[in-house]
Amino acid sequence: MSIRPEEIKVVPRGPEPGGMGGAYRAFGETLRGLRTTMGRLFDRPVTIQYPEEKTPVYPRFRGRHKLHRFEDSDLEKCVGCSLCAAACPAECIRVVAAENDPDDRVSAGERYAAVYEINLARCIFCGYCELACPFDAITMGHDYEMADYNRSDLIFTKEMLLAEPIERTPLRGEGE
Repeated sequence: MSIRPEEIKVVPRGPEPGGMGGAYRAFGETLRGLRTTMGRLFDRPVTIQYPEEKTPVYPRFRGRHKLHRFEDSDLEKCVGCSLCAAACPAECIRVVAAENDPDDRVSAGERYAAVYEINLARCIFCGYCELACPFDAITMGHDYEMADYNRSDLIFTKEMLLAEPIERTPLRGEGE
């Protein structure tokens, strides 16, 4: 089988590297990059005074975890089913369930979470715990100021998760 001359396709090639063609392309790309730089050169800087001015987060932002109670009663929504702990890929949630006492009910179900802990040092804020919960007992809010100096302080207990998040105050006063 031989190839006929009319079947041969000629592929156009660019200029050889180096020489005038390569120098012209490099110079053109440099000018294109400088055009971007010069276009932003005279823009005013955008400075946000962080503790006083807070940047709003996106609606789907996943921040601090929060456990919820029923609005009409003081019962917790969490029944200690541990589905959130099973769904967590980082294994940072620990749930220990206990039986509900009929005289002193803690949750609406037969059981409740006697121990509920989230280790935020290990949490990757994926939101799987929120999706796995059939009772909407745990949600992730928009709070992002959770830094701490000690790793043991990043383990949030059930009482901390049921409480409202603390309000962070600015470090500077007015006019400083």
